[in-house]
Amino acid sequence: MKRNLLIVLGLFSIALIKAQNTFSDDIEAYAVDSYIGKSSPNWTVWSGTAGEGTQEDATVTNEVAHSGKNSIRLEAGSASTGPVDLVLPFGGEKNVGKFTYTMWMYVTADNSAYFNFQAKTVIGTTWALDNYLTSEGKFICNLGTANNGELCNVSFEFEKWIKYTLVADLTKNVWEVFLNDISVARFSNPNNSIASIDIFPLFGGDIAKGSSSLYYIDDVNYEFVPFVPKNRDAGIVNLVLKNKFLAGLSAGGSIQVRNLGTTPITSLDLTCTVDNGTPVTSNVSNLNVASLGFANVAIPPITYRKGTSDVTCTINKVNGGPDDDLTNNDKSLTVLGIEPAPHKVMLTEEATGTWCQWCPRGAVYLDSMRKTYPNYFIGIAVHNNDPMTVAAYDAWIGTFPGFTGYPSIINDRNQLTDPLTVETDFYDHIIVPTPVILTNGAKYDSITRELQISVKGDFIENISGDYRFNMVVIENKVNFPGTGYKQVNTYAGGGKGVMGGFEKLPNPVPAAKMFYNHVARAILDGADGLQGYLPSTIKQGSSYDIAYTITLADSFKTKNIELVGILYGPSGEIVNATETTLNEAIANGLSSNVSNPKQIVNSSNLSPNPSNDVSFLQLELSQNADVSIQILDLTGREIARRDYGSLNGQVELPINTLAFDNGSYVIKLKVNNKISTSKLVVTH
Repeated sequence: MKRNLLIVLGLFSIALIKAQNTFSDDIEAYAVDSYIGKSSPNWTVWSGTAGEGTQEDATVTNEVAHSGKNSIRLEAGSASTGPVDLVLPFGGEKNVGKFTYTMWMYVTADNSAYFNFQAKTVIGTTWALDNYLTSEGKFICNLGTANNGELCNVSFEFEKWIKYTLVADLTKNVWEVFLNDISVARFSNPNNSIASIDIFPLFGGDIAKGSSSLYYIDDVNYEFVPFVPKNRDAGIVNLVLKNKFLAGLSAGGSIQVRNLGTTPITSLDLTCTVDNGTPVTSNVSNLNVASLGFANVAIPPITYRKGTSDVTCTINKVNGGPDDDLTNNDKSLTVLGIEPAPHKVMLTEEATGTWCQWCPRGAVYLDSMRKTYPNYFIGIAVHNNDPMTVAAYDAWIGTFPGFTGYPSIINDRNQLTDPLTVETDFYDHIIVPTPVILTNGAKYDSITRELQISVKGDFIENISGDYRFNMVVIENKVNFPGTGYKQVNTYAGGGKGVMGGFEKLPNPVPAAKMFYNHVARAILDGADGLQGYLPSTIKQGSSYDIAYTITLADSFKTKNIELVGILYGPSGEIVNATETTLNEAIANGLSSNVSNPKQIVNSSNLSPNPSNDVSFLQLELSQNADVSIQILDLTGREIARRDYGSLNGQVELPINTLAFDNGSYVIKLKVNNKISTSKLVVTH
C-alpha cells in the first residue's frame, strides 16, 4: 500500500512539473511582516521546509515596492552568512527548452546584493550562474561553479528599481542576461541546466567589497517553453577550446553534441574555421547518441593567430544526411593567441614530497605544461622530507615569501601560487622580455661519472645590477623500490575529481608504480646563485659563461638527466632559463667567454679546483699586458687582491687558499681593461 501511494505521489509530481510552465508573484497576496517561505507554497529556503518561518526566511514589507504596496525584504545579518537564504524552485531541473526569468530589484545606497541560479534540483550541487550587485555600484555575473571569470561588469543605480532578466535557451545552450532590458552578457554555459534561484544577502568578500547588504525584490516571473523534438537534429551545446594559447601553435578541442531529435545519431560531418578562414573538415562515425543524449566529439587542431580570433564549428550532416533544424548547428568562441617574448622561457619550481597527499596535482600540471609548451616552459620538482630531497634547495623554497605549504609553485621566482593556476599564470610570464639567450654545454666522463657543465649567456640588451648564473641538474622517470618512494594520494577513488590518472591509483601509490619527473638532483651555486661573478654592467652583444663540475651518483640514470641553466635578476627573479638533455648539452660542448680577453689571453686554466691549499691560475699571454687578480666571497666581499704589473708569455699565478673558509669564491682576472671571471671551490 505504501509503495502504491509513492507511485501515485510520483505521478502527481511529474504532472505538476510539466504543468508549471509559468509563474508570477507580485507579493501582494501576503501580509506585511509575514515570512514568504512560510506563507507561500512556491517559495522556500535553502534548508527546506524546516527553515521556513525562521530567520532563514525572508519577510514581506511595505517599505518600498515596484508595483502595489509589497515587496520582499532581504538583509544580511553578518558577513557572508545571511542568514536569510530564500529559494524559488522552478518545478524541477530543466536542461532543454527555453526558460525566461524576470524580477525587479531595489538596492539601498552603498549596499550590495547577491543571488544565484542552481543547475540541479538538489540544491547546493551546482551553481549555474552567480550575480552580484556590489557596494561600488557594479553588476557582475559569472559562471558560478565553472569559475570561468566575469561575464559582465556594468554599472547600476542605487535606490532605483532595476529589471533583471535571464533568458536561457537550454536547447541551444545560449544564455543571455539583461539589465533594464539591455543585454549585458551572452554566453554558453558549461552547466546548461536550471532548477531554482537562491537569493542570499551577504556582505564581505572580494566582490561585495566588504559592504552591508539590504535590498528588495518584487514582481517575480518565469516562463518555460518546453522543447518539441524533430526527427533528425544534432545541436552543438558547447565548444571547448583553450581560451588562450601561443600564437602559431595548434591545439585540439571538442564540441559537446546533443541529440535533439528522435532518431539516434550514428555519425556527424563537421567543419571548424578560424576568422572565416579555410575550413577544417572531419567526419565522426561510430557514434550511438540516443534522443536527448550527449556526446563529446573531438575537433581537428586549431592554429591560433596572434590576437583575438573567432573559432566557429558547424555540423553539416547528421547520419550522412541533412539536419532537420539548422539553427542549433554551430557554435562560436573567441580565443586569444599570445605571442611570447623572443627567447623567453618560464621556469616553475614546485614544492612537493612523497608524503604530501595533494602533491600529485603538482606532478600532473608540470607534466602537462612541459608536454604542451616544450619550448617555453621548464618545471623543477623540489622535494621535501623524502629520498629525493636536495637540502639547500628544499630549505630555500620553504622560506620563499608567502610560502604556506605543499604543493606550491613559484613561477620565475616572482609569483607564489598553486599548480592549478600554472597555465593561466604562464601567459603573463611568457610575454615578459628577457635580456639574455642561455645555452647549456657539457662534457661527461662515463667511467668516472664526472660531469662538466657550462652555462653561456649571450646578452641582447644592456643591463646593470646583480645578475647571477645558476645550474640545476634534474632527473626524469625516477623509480625506486622502498617505502620512501611511495606517493600519498588523496585523489584515489575519484572523490576529489579527475587528476591525470591518479584518481585510478590507490592511496598511497606503490613505489613500483611511481615515476617522478623534473626531480631536482643538484643546484650547483646554492639556491640564489653566485654573487659578484658577473660584472655589474653588461653591454648588449657581450657573452659570459660559468662552469661547474659534479660527479653523478651511481643511482642517477644519465639518459634521464636534464640540465637547467638559469639567470637571476637583481631582485632574485628568474629573467630566463634553458633546459637541455645531457646529450644535447654534450653536443653543444663546453662554452668559453666571448667577452673575456681572448685576443691577449691565448689560454687560461685554474687548478687544482677544488683547492685545499694552493691553486694556480695559468695563463698564456700573446703580448705584454697589465695583469691583476681580485678574489671575492659569496657575498661579494673582497678577500684578496694583487696587481702583477706587466706580464707576457706563459705565467703561473698562485692563489693560497689555506686561510679561506670552505665554499665558493669568484676569481676576477683583469688583463689590461678586460675582465674574465672563474669560480674556485675551496674544501679543506
